[in-house]
Amino acid sequence: MGLDQGKVFGQGHDDVGDFTLAGKYRVENGSGKVKMHKQYIEKHSVEYRGEISFQDNYCIMKGKWEIGNNHDEFLIQLILPEIYKIEIERMPTPKFVRVQGNKVMLSYCPNQYDLSQKIMKGLINKGIETICPSINIDEMIKIATVQARVIVPLMSEAYEASNSAKYVLSYADEVGIPIVPVKAQTPYSASGWLGVICAGSLWTQMTNSDDFEQKLDELVGQLRPYMNSSSNEEQQQQQQLDILADENLVQGYYIQNGQQCDMTFDMFTMVNGYIAGRGEDIVGEFVINGEYSRLVNSQEYQFQFTKHYIEQHDVQYAGTTTHSESQIFLDGNWSLEQLSDEFHLEVSLNKSSNCNKSHIMLSYQWNNQKLVKQIADSLKKNNIRIWFDIAGDMKGNINTAMANGVENAAIIVSFNTTAYSKSVNCQKELTYASQLKKTIVPVLLEDHTNFEDTWLGKIIISLEKIHMNDDKQVDATLKSLIEQIHEHLQQNENQEFNESEVITRFEGGAVRGKFTQYEKEFDMSFDFFSLRQGRVAGQGNDDVGHFVIAGTYDNDGNVYFIKQYIEQHAVEYEGYLKFDDMGNFEIKGKWRIGDATDDFFIESIEFSKSSTSSVTCL
Repeated sequence: MGLDQGKVFGQGHDDVGDFTLAGKYRVENGSGKVKMHKQYIEKHSVEYRGEISFQDNYCIMKGKWEIGNNHDEFLIQLILPEIYKIEIERMPTPKFVRVQGNKVMLSYCPNQYDLSQKIMKGLINKGIETICPSINIDEMIKIATVQARVIVPLMSEAYEASNSAKYVLSYADEVGIPIVPVKAQTPYSASGWLGVICAGSLWTQMTNSDDFEQKLDELVGQLRPYMNSSSNEEQQQQQQLDILADENLVQGYYIQNGQQCDMTFDMFTMVNGYIAGRGEDIVGEFVINGEYSRLVNSQEYQFQFTKHYIEQHDVQYAGTTTHSESQIFLDGNWSLEQLSDEFHLEVSLNKSSNCNKSHIMLSYQWNNQKLVKQIADSLKKNNIRIWFDIAGDMKGNINTAMANGVENAAIIVSFNTTAYSKSVNCQKELTYASQLKKTIVPVLLEDHTNFEDTWLGKIIISLEKIHMNDDKQVDATLKSLIEQIHEHLQQNENQEFNESEVITRFEGGAVRGKFTQYEKEFDMSFDFFSLRQGRVAGQGNDDVGHFVIAGTYDNDGNVYFIKQYIEQHAVEYEGYLKFDDMGNFEIKGKWRIGDATDDFFIESIEFSKSSTSSVTCL
């Protein structure tokens, strides 16, 4: 059994059987309250509530246990090591529970979309204002910041494995937004990061359609106390957003041991007195939450926020702002126990040129890295959001990172040379961009006749090119590049854009496939594969060679994509998608090239292990 900054966790056994124990406690001046949930393995659960106190090297918990109408007393005594006693004395004060929004927000993973919609409609019909946002980390955090009075996570193995869910619920936990979990899978017990966050919370099991209405009423009963505390005055205030920064370009650093450590932000917002965001630095991935307020008789602000490294420690940040015509500067000190030093953030007052959060991707061969870095710095100074591998954008698996860079790009700027045309990775990158019909701006670093007969020449032949092969004209051509980027961005902005309403079905994981030809089966190996918001994307290789795929699927399960072999032919694939309740999938159908056709299938590795009874059609 253990204690850690307000969390209780452990496992054991008694006369009833083996159990897990999870809960929360609050301590002031050596004593406080404790609440725990004791879950017997594959059996019932028991709630424990009482007092907690620390005396010398002892922790004593005593109070009442309750199961249905049965209840009685309990006593737990822990012997703590000396070092633990010291840490207890330094325990930070409990987090302030934020009262901000007036809605219930559902947090879910792709395979839980149908259940989330059913719960949302049920809660709305019962008078509970509920929102079920799309599976987008930044959007979910923003909604949590402004609109969420309480968060309802749909707990399952797939949810626990979801990186998006981890970010969003970690943020909610740090902010102090109440969490009322739903158990969406049985048998299942939350563990790891999810077990810690939801420790001690009463959950409602919603795994059986036969008693759905009954369980929905139970959930409503847990939510009412939070929703009833939302006044009409608060709701009116929340409708008037005071936005200081949102979708802005943010960059910065902190100082530690005399070294400057860069911080990169995927999202940063200052709205209605609250600060929220997420990003990454040398320590790891983090979410931030805090508050800001205007200084008396000043146009500047004071602020504080907590930087929570996912599944790690917290760091406190505090300071004041200054501003110029184009930027807000956040300066102050960070602190972690006895450690402290300075930090600096720069927030553009103007929205980035591509305010839909898409970026400009810089595609190049490494021989030209020095030049491309200079251009990247110039683009950033012109408030243009970029994707640049050595700037920390190439995270995790190289193929997945590259795919994300291409898919989320408003424009691909390719720096073309003979070496670029001979690079397999560059071929994959630009071929994939071409398949997705991305805007490509070719920058020629040498005479294009050197590669006009290659795959590269064929892709850029009809495109407007920028010539940057004269060192004396770099400044002028850079200006031309920036102008062309702005022109393309403006064209994109003027086009009507409707966000896909197609359900995300597969965000990532191990995938395999086969196709049949001449009565033989051939394996397809995938570096990555995704079914996200109606778009099929992937990359891999087979006996024919390296390929990229791009296409679409709909909510009825119809799938269509083109498999483009690098520097070779393309093949059409058409089939039908089915998935199970664990987030796994299978696609079966026909491939076609000219008059030739035969069977194929693609599946997530875990799909074949799933029970066929759990498979559901879209």
